[in-house]
Amino acid sequence: MNVYLKKYLFAASQSLRKVCRDIRNFIDDQHPNPKIDNILIECQKNTGDYRILYDNYGIGLNPKTWTSVFYEKYKNGCLVRYKDEEIILENEDYLNRSMEDLEMIAKTRLVEPIKIPKSKEEVDFFFILDTLKKNVLEPRTHRLKVHRLMIQTADQKELMKVLPFLDPEFLKEMYIFTASDDYNKVLEMDEILKLDHLNNFEKFQIRECIIPDNCVTRLVHIPYCHIQVKSVNSNDLLFLKDAIFRFPTFQEFEIKFQKFLDFNEYFEANGIWKTGTTFSPEKFLKSSYFQMEDPDSILMIRYSTLHGNQISFEKKTLRWVTSGGPIVIQ
Repeated sequence: MNVYLKKYLFAASQSLRKVCRDIRNFIDDQHPNPKIDNILIECQKNTGDYRILYDNYGIGLNPKTWTSVFYEKYKNGCLVRYKDEEIILENEDYLNRSMEDLEMIAKTRLVEPIKIPKSKEEVDFFFILDTLKKNVLEPRTHRLKVHRLMIQTADQKELMKVLPFLDPEFLKEMYIFTASDDYNKVLEMDEILKLDHLNNFEKFQIRECIIPDNCVTRLVHIPYCHIQVKSVNSNDLLFLKDAIFRFPTFQEFEIKFQKFLDFNEYFEANGIWKTGTTFSPEKFLKSSYFQMEDPDSILMIRYSTLHGNQISFEKKTLRWVTSGGPIVIQ
């Protein structure tokens, strides 16, 4: 059995775990942590070949603990590489083979984060996600319990191939990022906002791509939220500030934007601002402070052009905000 576990494919050993309790216990003794914390589906550059990486390290990925299974097109079949072993499967599609293996892992182990980055090269990512949906996610009787989803896309259709099939009660974090070719591309959100998932998010972060402006007021309930939009306006930002006081779990809300439609009106309505040092006449940093319900909690609103236009709402301690000198708390 030890020889089998050392030489045979990672996913194949998972099917053995289902034979009987004794075999399952033996396999888990050889691989002591039965929980998969991360699944990474990664496309290779210039080809449709890719790998699926499994890791039980916890947050992040650790080369010492991850297990990579590579799937490559090979003549009329596919070649699968695991550790130093290779196997050629005749008349098998590499994508279907990988999804069957992934399905086995999802059935036999507790899966937490899923990260789905795509290559910026010519890879049919939509087809890969469609296969993931049809072969792994859709046939399940229960939605997959995933704590964190990371996906590289600026296309709502691609995201909807995965998100509806994840358990909304279990999914707490979602990170969306894009390749340089899709920088500032608009990610539509209408279908995503209809799902229950956003109601339970603790973290939601979007990098490089832009979401519609009207999403600013739709995401205020998420404790930690970073987004990018084309423009912000005074009414939405004032609504955001007032709403934050109603959410005791609030941590941080950051908005990057291209245009501020009524800049002066907002600054007048928001009261007293403290101007920070920027070392550049073309850049500026302004902050204002508001007392929250907890006497030691302060809402800091910061408007900055140091690294592009952005405005952030952050929950800070009284000691933190006063450490740089006297301030006015409103």
